[in-house]
Amino acid sequence: MEKRLPGKVRRAIRAKYYDIEPRAWIGKRGLDESVISEINTQLEKDGILKVEIRKGALISTGMERRELAEKVAELTDSELIEVRGKRFILFKPREGWEKYLRKLQRKELSKEKREEKPVKKVKLDIAQFRRKFKKGRD
Repeated sequence: MEKRLPGKVRRAIRAKYYDIEPRAWIGKRGLDESVISEINTQLEKDGILKVEIRKGALISTGMERRELAEKVAELTDSELIEVRGKRFILFKPREGWEKYLRKLQRKELSKEKREEKPVKKVKLDIAQFRRKFKKGRD
């Protein structure tokens, strides 16, 4: 499975959404079509989703947690952000992958273009400075 998001974006998403509650569960039926359609619906609605794997799913599918999470990400065309214990986070941009990745590229390009310019050094005439501020104190 290829990773579409750069590491910096993945870390930002993980940091922002690690404490959300799971809204989808994979149970003893495993990767049933109804489970996949519900996950797709939630991803289209919010763009990010935490899924919990129940014990029965591991027994019925015979897969490890990470394998199961990668399979779900592949079936839903989403990005697997993190697998932690029995829960994992999926991300799918609502505007579509092409548009989202183009937006990320433009953002990176604009950062590169905004390079720091050296600060102009101003010569300060001390005598003129003193005269200017002396007037205010009289």
